[in-house]
Amino acid sequence: MRAMRDRASPFTPLLAACMIIVLDLSVGAVASIHPEGGLDGTLSEPHSDEPPTLMCGLDPCLPKDRSPTHSPYDAGPPVQEFGWWQVFWSDADSNGMDDRLQSVLAGQRESVSKTAIIGDDGRLTAAIIVHYAWHPGPSDIAALVDAVSAHGWESGGSWFMPMDHLDAIVLDHVPVSALIDVWGLDGVMLVEEQNVIVPYLDKATRGSKVRVSELYDETLRGLGYTGSGIVIAVVDTGVDNEHFSLDDFSDNNHDNTKDPDDLPDPKWVAGCDATGIGQSGCNEEDPDDGDGHGTHVGGIALGTGDWTRVNQGYAPGAYLVDVKVMEDYGGGNSQSILAGLQWIINNHERDWGNNESSRGIDVVSMSFGRQNSPGSDNSDDGSNAEAQLVNQASEAGLVCVAAIGNDGENYVNSVGAADTAITVGWLDDKNSIDRSDDTISSSSNYGPREDDGDGDSYDELKPWVVAPGSNINSAKHGESSSILPGSENNRASDDYVQKSGSSMSTPAVSGMVAVMLEIGEVQRLDFFEEGKGIWRSEAIRDYLMRYSESRGGTTEEHEGESWNDRYGFGVIDGGMVASGMLGAEQNASSEGPTPPLAGHWVEIENPVDESWVVQGQTYNLRGHINEHGEDNGSIEEVIAKIEYQYRPDPQEPVSKTILVDWHSPIGITNWTTPLSIPFFPEDFTDLRVITKVSARNEIGRWSNLTEFEYFIGTVNMTLNSPSGQDGLSDVVSVSGQLESIDSATIQWRLGTEDWEDAATYSGNGEFESEWSFNWDTTSVKDGEYRLSVRLDSGVGVVTEEIRRTVMIDNVPPTPDLVFVSSSISVQEFGIPMSEAFVNTFLEVRATVRNTGDMAANEVGIILEEDGSRKDEYVVPNIDSGDFIDVVLYWNPSSSGEPSIAIIIDPLNTIEELDDSNNRLSASFPVLPRPEGVDLAIREGAIATSPVVPRPFEQILVEARVDNLGASDAVGIEGSLEILTERGWEQVSTASAAFVLGGSYALLQFLYTPNQTGPQDLRVNVVLEGATDLDWTNNVHQKTVLVDRATLTGPREAEFNVGETPIEIINLDDEEGGLVITEKEQTLYLYKLTPNKALVACSNIMEDRWSGDIVVRSTEDGVAHVLWTRRYLDSNGFLMQTLSYSTIDPTCRMAPIQDLMEGIPLSDGKYWGIDMDVSDSEIIVAGYHRDLFTGGTMGDITNIFLLHADAPTSSSDWDLSPSIIANIDVPPSTSDPLAIEFGHERAHLLYQTIRNDTTGKERLGLWYAHGLIEQSPWSYKKAVGDEASLPHMTVLVEDKEEMIVALWREGDDQNSELLAIVADSTFESQDGLEARLPARGLSGIGIVGTERGIQVLYDHVGPFGPQVEYGIIDHEDGWIGLSNRILSGQIDVIDRSPEMGETVMLLSSSSGWQIRSLVDDGGGSKKGQTIIEQVRSSLGLDEASFEILVIGVAFAVLILGAVALVSLSAQGLRWVGRRRAIEDDDAVLMEDDVVDLIDDSDLSISSGDVELVRPPEPEQDSIGAEGRRARRERRSESEPVADAPALEDVGTKPLPALPAKMLGPVSASVSRPAVCSNCGGRFVASTKLSSTRCPICGERVSL
Repeated sequence: MRAMRDRASPFTPLLAACMIIVLDLSVGAVASIHPEGGLDGTLSEPHSDEPPTLMCGLDPCLPKDRSPTHSPYDAGPPVQEFGWWQVFWSDADSNGMDDRLQSVLAGQRESVSKTAIIGDDGRLTAAIIVHYAWHPGPSDIAALVDAVSAHGWESGGSWFMPMDHLDAIVLDHVPVSALIDVWGLDGVMLVEEQNVIVPYLDKATRGSKVRVSELYDETLRGLGYTGSGIVIAVVDTGVDNEHFSLDDFSDNNHDNTKDPDDLPDPKWVAGCDATGIGQSGCNEEDPDDGDGHGTHVGGIALGTGDWTRVNQGYAPGAYLVDVKVMEDYGGGNSQSILAGLQWIINNHERDWGNNESSRGIDVVSMSFGRQNSPGSDNSDDGSNAEAQLVNQASEAGLVCVAAIGNDGENYVNSVGAADTAITVGWLDDKNSIDRSDDTISSSSNYGPREDDGDGDSYDELKPWVVAPGSNINSAKHGESSSILPGSENNRASDDYVQKSGSSMSTPAVSGMVAVMLEIGEVQRLDFFEEGKGIWRSEAIRDYLMRYSESRGGTTEEHEGESWNDRYGFGVIDGGMVASGMLGAEQNASSEGPTPPLAGHWVEIENPVDESWVVQGQTYNLRGHINEHGEDNGSIEEVIAKIEYQYRPDPQEPVSKTILVDWHSPIGITNWTTPLSIPFFPEDFTDLRVITKVSARNEIGRWSNLTEFEYFIGTVNMTLNSPSGQDGLSDVVSVSGQLESIDSATIQWRLGTEDWEDAATYSGNGEFESEWSFNWDTTSVKDGEYRLSVRLDSGVGVVTEEIRRTVMIDNVPPTPDLVFVSSSISVQEFGIPMSEAFVNTFLEVRATVRNTGDMAANEVGIILEEDGSRKDEYVVPNIDSGDFIDVVLYWNPSSSGEPSIAIIIDPLNTIEELDDSNNRLSASFPVLPRPEGVDLAIREGAIATSPVVPRPFEQILVEARVDNLGASDAVGIEGSLEILTERGWEQVSTASAAFVLGGSYALLQFLYTPNQTGPQDLRVNVVLEGATDLDWTNNVHQKTVLVDRATLTGPREAEFNVGETPIEIINLDDEEGGLVITEKEQTLYLYKLTPNKALVACSNIMEDRWSGDIVVRSTEDGVAHVLWTRRYLDSNGFLMQTLSYSTIDPTCRMAPIQDLMEGIPLSDGKYWGIDMDVSDSEIIVAGYHRDLFTGGTMGDITNIFLLHADAPTSSSDWDLSPSIIANIDVPPSTSDPLAIEFGHERAHLLYQTIRNDTTGKERLGLWYAHGLIEQSPWSYKKAVGDEASLPHMTVLVEDKEEMIVALWREGDDQNSELLAIVADSTFESQDGLEARLPARGLSGIGIVGTERGIQVLYDHVGPFGPQVEYGIIDHEDGWIGLSNRILSGQIDVIDRSPEMGETVMLLSSSSGWQIRSLVDDGGGSKKGQTIIEQVRSSLGLDEASFEILVIGVAFAVLILGAVALVSLSAQGLRWVGRRRAIEDDDAVLMEDDVVDLIDDSDLSISSGDVELVRPPEPEQDSIGAEGRRARRERRSESEPVADAPALEDVGTKPLPALPAKMLGPVSASVSRPAVCSNCGGRFVASTKLSSTRCPICGERVSL
C-alpha cells in the first residue's frame, strides 16, 4: 500500500493571501484594437435612465441633505464651486451615489476597478472618489478611514489620496459593503466610481504645416519656431527618454546608457510615477515605459528624430516632463491620473534647475480616456473628477490637450470631456503630405459632448480640432525580452514603430501648442504674460479655432467659426496659425518717427506714469489710439521705444541705455508690447525706465511722442529663522529681511494651506526692513511641516515663496489607544452570535491599536453591561503601532437588549493624546430561557478518560447534561448503553441530585471495552417526577474509538512575539523535526528536538511569503516544502511565484526552485496549492487566476499541475497550465485543493462556485482525475455542497485505487464533517461514509498509519473548541471518529513515516502546545527497544520519560539507603542485647528449626519480657484458639522430624555448643518454649511465666 508506505500528510488550512500592495493602475492604451464586451469580459453595460434603488439594509435609503450649511472646524474652504455635484453626469436619481456603483450594490454588475481585490464581503472591491461639500479635513479623513476599515479595508497596499485641487479623497480596495457607510458620512456629497482609463512620423508633421515640405513652405518650422523653451508633460505609460529622438537637443549623443544628468543638453527635465506599489501620489523619478505607448506619444510631441532628423516630432525644441500614470500593460484606474495631474498643477511653476528656460510646465498631453463598452451610451458631461482637475490645471495657466477616443461613437469622457480641454480627433492622412486627401477616421469618436446644463454650449464642442493619427511613425520603447508586464526592459535606441489612434493625434496638437506658446513668449503676446491663468489656454483655443482648416459641414457656429461634430473647427494648420499669431510683417525703424510730429494720437494705459516697476519683472506696456485726437486720420502704425537711465556711481552723471529700440507692438487700435525690467547692480542709483510711443496715419505723418517714466525698485525677502535644524516648540519667532516698495505684507502658510497675512510694514517708495511674526506651534499636532513665507509688495509684485521644513515637538512621546474596529463582536467560542440566551458564556471582542509615539504599559480594559462592570484584564504592554485583539467574557444574567461597552483605561491612568476614543459600545439581544426544565445532551458533550480508551481497561465515560430551561431540575437519572449484536445493552448508571436552570451537571459512568475499534455508546437521561420540555434531546449517541494509542501531556511551545506557527514537521526519532512560523509575511524555522523542545534556526526561510504553504516529509528524513512568495522585479512591480525546496532536520535548505512564471499581483495570483510525494516523484497543483488572460481582459481561474522526478532545478518541472479550466473560485474564501498520486494517474479535490436552482451562490466541492501528462482532465464530478477544507489520501493495492476523503459542509453554525471511502469514480465503498455534526469546524488533519487513516478535527462543543480523534480503517470496513481528546483547535499535524507517533501543534487558551499521539501496539513499534516500548505505553515524550526514569532511580537509591541504615542499626542493637544477656536469661533457638548465626544465638533478657500470672483455664479466648488452630495448621504443613514432646524437653540434656557460641556460662535453669504464632522454638528461663517470641514478637506463655 503506497499510502501506508508514504506518509499521508495533513492538508492544513492555510492563511488567505491578501492582494494588497497591488497598485497596478489599469490605464490601458487605446490604440486601434477594441475588445468585445466590458472590462471583465462581460457584455456591455446597458444604459438606463433609472438606476436601481439605493438600499440601506432591507429598506430604500432615505434622501440625504446635499446642501449643508456648516462644515467641521478642521475642514478647509471648498476649492470647487458649491453645488456642482447636483448635476453629476452619472447620478440620474440625484442621491449622491454614482449610478454605476448603485448597479454594483444591486448585484447587477461587479466592480470594474483594475486594482480590485476580493473584499471581506467576497466581492471585487471598488475604486472610488469621495466628494465633499468642503475641502476635507483631518476629521473627514479619519471618519472615512474608519468607515471603510470596518468592512476590512486595509491601508497597506491601498490607494488613499486627499486631493489638493478637488474637494475629494481618492481611494481603492473599498469593499462593496462599505459604500453605503461612505455615502452616509457627513459632508459627503457624491461617491463617484473611478473611471477605468485606457490610452487612446515623418509625413504627419509636414502635412500639418509644421515642418517645411515641397508642398507647403509657409510653416511654423520655416519661421524658426520649434517649441524652444516650452515644457510638455507627457502623461502616459512613461517615456524611454534614452531613445535617440528623446535624449538631447543636439543629437550628438550616441550612447543610450547615459542618463539625462550625463548629457550636456537633455530634453528630460523631470518625471514622476503614479503607479508605484503601495503609494498614494506621484513619486518623483525617471519612469520607464514597459508598454511603448508613452514613448511613441513623446516622440510625436517633441522628438528630434535622432541625428537623421527624419521622424521628427512637432516641437523638437521642447523639454519633456515624463508623468507615468498608466501601467506597463497600458491601463489603470483614474486614481493614478488624478495623482499625476495634481503633481503637475503643484509643480507648474517649479524651477527644475536644468537651465533658465526649462521652468515649470506649459502643456499637458493626455492620450487616454475612460474605456467604453461598445454600443453603450454613457458619455459624461465633464463633471467627473479627472475632468474637473483638468479644468483646475487650465486655471493655473496650463494648456491641456486630450484624446477623444477610438470607438467611432458619439462618446466623449474623462479628461477629454473637461470644459477647458483641447479635445483632439483622429485624422487619416493617407500617409501623405498632401492634405487634400485627408479624411476623418471612422474610429475617431465624435461630439458634441453631453450637455452639463450650464447654458454655455462652448464647452460641449468636442472635438476642438483634428490632427493626423493614422500609421504615425515614432519612437519605439525599449521592449522587454519577457512577455510579462513589469519585466526588466531593454534600453531604447533609434528604432521607430507605427501606431494609429487619437493617442497619436493628441501629441501632434500638443507639439503644435508648444510652438504657439514659443511664439507667444518671443512676441510677448498678452496671453503669455505671468499670472494670466486660464487666459493662456483660452487664447490657444481661440487661435486654433480661427486658424485651422475647416472641414465638413457646419454642425454649429461659434463666434463666426464653423464647428463640425467630427472635424471640430478643422484640421490643424501650422501655416495659418503662424499667420494669425504673427500678423503682417513688422515694420521697425531704428530712427523712430520722422518729423514733423504733431497731435496726440496714442495713449499709454499701463503701467501708470511715474509708478514703480520691479527688477526682474515683465510687464505689458499697453495702450490704444486716441480716437478724439486732432487730425489723426486713420492710424496705420504704432511704434514704441524703451530705454532706462541709471547712475553707476554717485560721482558720475546719469546714463541712458536703450532697452528695446523702436519697434512695432502687437496691434494698432489696442496695442501691447512687453516691458522687461532687468536686474541692476546694487550700487546703481537713480534707476528709471522711459517708454516712448508714436503713431503714423495714412498720409505718413507721425504723432507727438507719448512718454511715460517709471521708477525701478526691488522686491525681495529672506527667511533667517527658524533654520529647520532644530525642533520647534511653544511660540517661535519667524523672521528675516525684506526689500519692498510702498508697503510689504508678509504672508505664510503650512504645506498647501491658504496663505495668511502675518505682518504688514509701511514705507514711502522703496525701503528695507527686518520682519518677524510669532507662531504658536502648539496650534498644530507634533510632526513635520513645510513652512512657507512670501512678500506681497505695495506695487502688486509677490515674491516666490521660501520654503523650509520644520519639526514640531511640543507634546512628549505619548501613547494613543484607539479602537480599530467600529463595532463590538459577540461570539460563542469563536462563532459570531446575533443573539443569545440568558446565562450563556459569551466572548466580547474588539481590536485596539496604539497610534501614539510611545508604548502604553499596564493597560486596563473592562467590559460593562448597562454601566456595571462584568470583566476586566490588564495588557502589560502595547507598543507604538501595535494591534491587540481584546477578548472579554460575559455571562448575561437577565433578558432584554443590554448595552455593552469595552472601555480602555477606565481610570485614566495613562496619559494619551486623545482619550475620547477609548470607549466602544453596542446593544445585544439576550433572550429569556423557556420556563420549565429542558435536559439536553449536546454535541461534543460526551468524553472518556483516558481520552483514547484501551481494550480490556476500565474507562470513565463522562456526559455533560445541560438544563436549557429556566427552572431547576431535581432527581436526574442517567444510563450508559453500548451497541452489541443483540442491540443496545445497559452497562452503567449514574445520577445527579439537581441541575440549576441554565446550568449543567456531569454524569460519570464506568465501562470496560473488550475489543479495539469503534464502539457505539448511548447516554440517556430522565427526570424523575417532573416534565421535560423536550425529550428528544435527552438521548445522545456517540461513537468512541477503542485504540492502542496514548495522548502525551502538553509541551508548551514558545515563539517570538507576533510569530504564528503554520507547519510542524516530524522527521525522525533521532533528529526530531521542524516548525515553521510566520510573522509579518516572513517565514522562520525552528528545530524540533526529539523531546519536543524548540531551538530557533539561524536562517530565515522566506521574507516575502504570500500566504500559501504545504509540507510533505519522506522516509529519507527530508521535508519537501512548497510555498507562494512575492518579489519586486527590476521595474518595481510586485510579482508572485511558486517556489519549492527541501529542508533537512538541521534547517539546511536546498537551492530554491521557482516553479511558475512571475505574475504581477494586480494581474492575478497563485493560491490554494497542494503537493504529493511518491518516492522521487512530486506533483503540485493549485489555482491560478489571470485577470487579463493574455490581453483578452477576461478574468479566468484555472487549476495548474506541475510534475517532476527528483528535481534539482526549475527546468526539471513539467507544467500543465489548465487541467481544470475556467472555474469560479474566489481566492479570499476558498481553501487549498487536494492532489494525490494514484496508480498511473492523479486525483484532485477542488472548489468552485455552485449556483443551481436554489439560487444560492456557494462553494461546492468537485472531484477529478486524469493522467499527469493529460490536459485538460475530462472526468469531473460534484461531490460536496457548501463545502470547504478538502482533504484526501489515495491508497493503492494491486493497482486498485481507494480514495479516503474528508471535508466540511455548511456554515459555521451548522457545519458537518463528511468522511468517505470511495473508488476512482468517487462512489462509496461498502457504504463507508459518515456525516458528523461539527459546529464551528475550522481544521482537519489526516495522516496514514499502519492501522488506517488517522483523523483529527476540531469543532465547538459545550466547553468550547475541542479536538476530536478517530481512524478510518478501510480494510476492516469501519469509520471510527469522534473521540474528544483535548480542548483547543487543531492547527497543524504531521507524522514521520518511521515513527509511531503523530505530533500536533495546537492553540489553546494558555498558548501554543505540542502534543503527540503515540502508538503502543502492532507494527508501529518496529525497531523500538524495550525502554522505548515502555515509554510509548506510558504515553510520554522522551524528555518526560527521562525525568520519570531519573526520579524512579533516585527513589530506589534513597529507599535502598534507608533500608541499609535501618538494618545496620537493628544489627547493632542485636549485638548490644546479646552482650547484655545474663546466663539465666539466655534464650537458645533450636538449630534444627531456625538457622542460627554462626557467632551467637538470639537471646532475650528479663528486660524484654513482661511478668504476668498464668491465665486461668476458663479465660482462654478465641484469640488463643485461633493461635492454636494456626499452630496446628502450621504443624500439619510443616512437620518437624523427631520433635520431642514439650514436657520431655526439660529432662533431656541440651546439645553441647561450641565454646565460642556460649559466652559466659549461666547457672540458671532454662526450659524450652514453642511460639504458637510462628512455630519457632527457643529456650527461656524457668523464672519467667511468659515471654515474647524472638522471631515474630508474639507473647508466649511458659
